[in-house]
Amino acid sequence: MTPGWVVRQPIGHNYTQPFEGNASILDRDYRNTRQPANPSEVPVVGGFSLGIWPSAQPDSGSGVPPGFALMQTGDVPADAQSLRFLHAGPSSFKVYLGGVERLVHFAESRPGALPGAESLDYFNVDVGLFAGQTVELRFEFFSFGNYPGQPGGPVTGWPDAKFHVLDDVTFSPLPAVPEPSMWSLFGVGAAAIQGWIRRKR
Repeated sequence: MTPGWVVRQPIGHNYTQPFEGNASILDRDYRNTRQPANPSEVPVVGGFSLGIWPSAQPDSGSGVPPGFALMQTGDVPADAQSLRFLHAGPSSFKVYLGGVERLVHFAESRPGALPGAESLDYFNVDVGLFAGQTVELRFEFFSFGNYPGQPGGPVTGWPDAKFHVLDDVTFSPLPAVPEPSMWSLFGVGAAAIQGWIRRKR
């Protein structure tokens, strides 16, 4: 973990197998033995990534699994327009900046560097409103059901639990959603005019 991150649940540092907590620092030799049906390598950029196993048992009060929170307070660069990060796993996660939930945009998918590794899926979050400010960045990850081998068996009505991988978190001066090119705008305008002419006939 980079200095300054705060977690609400324990993080382990067993680099080759899951730590018995909610998250582990994973290296390139890690294999996912908690889900034996898919013991593939996980995406790692550089030396390590963060594997996250959110609590999958429904909370006794709300009936919803509590999830896993990862937070850091720091300065958003003055020229930053987006936050870019690698995420593998289910879509049940949220990103907050300054306490405000931000829309997450899929950016691109790259093939994994190692044979058998999952693809590297990158996502962007618009941070332009917070550029130059000191704010809290928070990731929240959720899962549902039971992990294979977990006591109690499957939870009725919930899908199998899934784990997340987070890596390569960086600020970028590029917008979260690329601006449309001049030619694509011209094409949209031409199509709109054509439709208007047809209606007039």
